[in-house]
Amino acid sequence: MRPRENNMILMNSLFVIFSWFILLVSGQESGGASKAAVCTQYTGKVCAGYIDYDVYTGGMIQIDQIEKQLSTLAKLNTTLGPVDPYCTDSYFRYACSFYFPKCGASTDQQQEVWAGCSSTCEDTTKVCKNSFTMMGETQLLPDCNAVSPITNATLQPDESCNYISAKVDKSQAGLNLKAIPQGFVMAECPAPFIKDPEAKAGTNDSTNPTYCRFGCCIPCPAQDLFFNEGWTTHGFLATNIVRFISAVASFILVISYLVLPDKRRHPSLLILNFSLAIFLFSMVVFFSIGDTKRLQCADAINPSDQDNSPLCAAQGAILIFASLATVLWCSALIVNLHVHTVWNSNFFTNKYIYLSIFCWGVPTAFMAVCLGMHKVKFEFANLCLVSVDRIFDLFFYPMAAIVCPAFLLHIVTFLYIAKVAMKESQQSELSQSLSVNSMNRNQMAARKHKHVLTAVKIQWRALLLAIVALATVLFYWIFYFTQIHRMSSLTKDEDTIFDWLSCMMSPDNTQDSCTHIISNHMPPFGLMITAEALVSLIGVWIFLIFGKRSLWREWNDLIYDIRLSIGARGGREKHGDQFFAL
Repeated sequence: MRPRENNMILMNSLFVIFSWFILLVSGQESGGASKAAVCTQYTGKVCAGYIDYDVYTGGMIQIDQIEKQLSTLAKLNTTLGPVDPYCTDSYFRYACSFYFPKCGASTDQQQEVWAGCSSTCEDTTKVCKNSFTMMGETQLLPDCNAVSPITNATLQPDESCNYISAKVDKSQAGLNLKAIPQGFVMAECPAPFIKDPEAKAGTNDSTNPTYCRFGCCIPCPAQDLFFNEGWTTHGFLATNIVRFISAVASFILVISYLVLPDKRRHPSLLILNFSLAIFLFSMVVFFSIGDTKRLQCADAINPSDQDNSPLCAAQGAILIFASLATVLWCSALIVNLHVHTVWNSNFFTNKYIYLSIFCWGVPTAFMAVCLGMHKVKFEFANLCLVSVDRIFDLFFYPMAAIVCPAFLLHIVTFLYIAKVAMKESQQSELSQSLSVNSMNRNQMAARKHKHVLTAVKIQWRALLLAIVALATVLFYWIFYFTQIHRMSSLTKDEDTIFDWLSCMMSPDNTQDSCTHIISNHMPPFGLMITAEALVSLIGVWIFLIFGKRSLWREWNDLIYDIRLSIGARGGREKHGDQFFAL
């Protein structure tokens, strides 16, 4: 019986068969007597680093015959040694102790023999199973119940076996993926990784070089594996729910300001346009309702972009447009508050055509540029946006050019209001002790600034909304400005990528135990969810601020008038107690 020359030697089965063949032939030639030495000095090369004792050959098998069967170990050391040194060391310890039993003390009647150790075999099976599975060499895993053809015994406990000390520290256990040569394709991918359908041995072909290595890929979305298990799924589900509520709330205000007659004039038109921009900003959540991955991923591996997913293209375009429109209409609201409060002017009253062209036209232009440059894609969080490499140039810097001046102008308005309020308070206190003439002068000065306090009383809701919107946008902008470089640097940090992959591919590790390796390239989870939650809440804020009691009374009046006009109430007159009590 001969082993196939072009096949890898099966360490347990083929050697046993070969050994029994040698025993059989030798027995036939010598009539059962052995002329070979029972114990001999080890002169081989394969186990030279592990054997420092006389080996027992059973008196029939030569060392070079055993070495021929163990030639695979030398190849294993070359291919697997740098990749998984602890596994390779364990396998050598097992094979050398099993196939080269140790000679002990001898008597005239019996030779003491130390067989291989069961603990070494079990340790080898445990530490090498993952590596051999990925390499497609599971047939090399040892059988710890095998009977040695030399000693005719199974593996023995530690106290009575041929124990060979480890040459590699256990701290080096696990895969060193940096040592795997280019073009190597793993036979199997450990969970949660999936097979790369485009990978071919000896080539660099890949479905996605960013997310795939050695024929295995991170399933999309990759961010789900970068944080503790389930965190992103539940976190973004919560922000999606908040964004959905915001969309509904802002839509109610849009309809109210469109339908109610008293709302379609200045300055309510500013609130109408602002509400519409916020609705568009919030309604992008509708694209991912029921299946977030449908929006995030084009397939099991590749993230969505405008070229492989029309859904991502539409959602990303709307989000870019609505984000810039929101900050522009918020800025228009701030400018109107400033000119009306500080300069007592209604500058925008007859300029809504120009204002609309600017506040809706600029976002349209930036949206068109992003689509034209094919920069709309999903990379992070739960929505498609501008790609990380151009997000500042095409999105955040234009937004900052709008928000920062508006923020400064809002501070000026606040300081002016505070100054006038302080003067009002001082004049009120002095008026009690001054003469009549002085009182008249004080009254004239008070009337001069009366419009300021009146404007604040009338437009405090718009003032509060501007503060909330500015704070939200600034927080989100600062979050991305300070954190996005950490995410973008990950693709360039090969050491961190390989360390994380090695950790994830180890059967003893979990996703949660590997996140610390990659955490420096990820934003803090709490901060990320806070930023997403704040921008998702903006529709709720505008509803709470402008969903006042008078709005529902106006709806009540409108509905009542409609019912009267169609005769539903028989021409009965309206009474004050027929208002909704809200």
